[in-house]
Amino acid sequence: MNQIFKRTRAFFLLAAVLWTAFFGVAQATPFDSGMKGLVIEYKVAPANRPALYAYMREQGLDQLEQWKREGKLKNYKVLFGRYADSPVWDMMTMLDFADVAQAARWKEIERTMPAGLGPQALALVTSVETNPVDQWFEGGKSTSNGVYLVIPYDYLVSTEKYVSYVEGYLLPQVNGWLQDGALSHYNFYIGRYAVSRHWSSLLVLEYNGDEGIGQREKLTARVRAKLAGSDPVWEGWSKDKSAIRNTRQYILADELRKP
Repeated sequence: MNQIFKRTRAFFLLAAVLWTAFFGVAQATPFDSGMKGLVIEYKVAPANRPALYAYMREQGLDQLEQWKREGKLKNYKVLFGRYADSPVWDMMTMLDFADVAQAARWKEIERTMPAGLGPQALALVTSVETNPVDQWFEGGKSTSNGVYLVIPYDYLVSTEKYVSYVEGYLLPQVNGWLQDGALSHYNFYIGRYAVSRHWSSLLVLEYNGDEGIGQREKLTARVRAKLAGSDPVWEGWSKDKSAIRNTRQYILADELRKP
């Protein structure tokens, strides 16, 4: 009997090893290591918007580019809100780091240049919110004439369920917009330590110019109608979405680039 037990146990152990070899373990996610991104939002008085804009064009972008050359960050993008709008930010900077160690070293910059700004710009800013994030999804290709729509969400379920919702409901729509050509690129972030913050995930949509974003409503309706007739998983999530996330105020913005 012991021999039978040992052989049976050995069989199942071998089967487990083979299963892992062929099918792998649970899929890795960004949460398996430390965060590798920051989203920094800056608010200024309406009268100071032109001065902040000028500072970034004349000094701020050069400083970010220098840090990139020095290996202090992997990439960056700076968006400036198209309109003065008190409830939301005026400028947002998205920082991507090559690895966890590089991200951790950002604290050294914060000690002398809080939020990555010099004294001249800090004097203009009334508030800063810094959100540690992970990029979960990205698609398309960024262009030189992008018009951005930034959509913050606060999700109400576990992160695992929320990611399933994003994969089953949000991404099929976004990919449809990309295929149409009106949308050129997107990033989707999930925040770390999001308790009490005004958003816990962020969708950054880059449209193909003002003409592209002008087609948003019509395109959204067209893609949803197509999915409703062909994707039962998408249909299932569409009935449930109000219990999964709250949508915050959309922000229309343009990318700040050197002249």
